[in-house]
Amino acid sequence: MSSIETPDATTAAPTMWIHDVTPGIEMAFRLPLAGWPRALFKSGFGHENARLVVDGARVLHATTREELEAGVVGELREGEEVAMQLTDRGLVVRAGGKRALREDRVFAKPTRSAWIHAFVALFGSAAGFVASAFYLMKSSYLASLDPMSSVWAQKMGIHTAGWHLLLTFTLFPASVWGQRLGIRVVQVTSFVFFCIHVGIALANADMADPAIAFFNALSGVLFFVSVVYGQRAHRDMDPIVALRENRI
Repeated sequence: MSSIETPDATTAAPTMWIHDVTPGIEMAFRLPLAGWPRALFKSGFGHENARLVVDGARVLHATTREELEAGVVGELREGEEVAMQLTDRGLVVRAGGKRALREDRVFAKPTRSAWIHAFVALFGSAAGFVASAFYLMKSSYLASLDPMSSVWAQKMGIHTAGWHLLLTFTLFPASVWGQRLGIRVVQVTSFVFFCIHVGIALANADMADPAIAFFNALSGVLFFVSVVYGQRAHRDMDPIVALRENRI
C-alpha cells in the first residue's frame, strides 16, 4: 500500500465550487489548521468516487477505491498540504502533516455551566426523594388508624422514591459527561417531572400535608430551573468551540 505522502498521488486543488447531493458515505472532519476548518468527505458506498470538500471547493478526488487506498495528496487554497487515504482502520485525513479529527468524535470537557446544571437536576431529584419519604411517613401514620387508607400513600411513596432514585443516578452524569445530547435529555426529563411535581404540589395546596406540598413544589422549581439553565449549558458545551479553545 502506498504511503499517504506518495508524491505520485499529488493532485492540484481545483478551483471549482460544487453542490454535491449524491447519496453515499459522508463524514465530516476538522482540519488541524488555524480555526479548525471543516472538511467533508463524500464517496459512494464502496468508497468509489471519493472527494474531500473544504469551504465548498473540492480539494481532493479519488476515482476508485484502489486510488483512495493508495492515498491522494493535494493543496488547499492557502497552500497547506492536504491528504486522504483509506486504511484498514478507516479513512485518514491529514492537513499540514497532522491528522484531522472526525467531527463526531470531538468531545468538550465539562464546563462550569454543565456542572451547575447537573447539580440543579440532582437537587431537584433529591427534593422529590424527600417528598417520597414524607409519603411513606404518612402511610405509616394512616396504617395505625386504618390499614386500608394507607395503601394510596404507600404506593405514592414507593413510586416517587423509585423514580427519583433512578433520576439521582442518571441525570447528574448525563449532564456532566453526556455532552450536548445528555444535557438535552436532562432538560426533557426535567420538564416532565416539573409538570408532575407542580401537579402534586397543587393537589396538596390545602396544606393538609405541608411537607409533601413544599418538597414537591421545591422539586418542581428546581426541575424548571434545570430546563431553563440547560440552554446555557448546552451552548457552552459546543464541541467545535471547545476545540478552537483547546478544551477537549
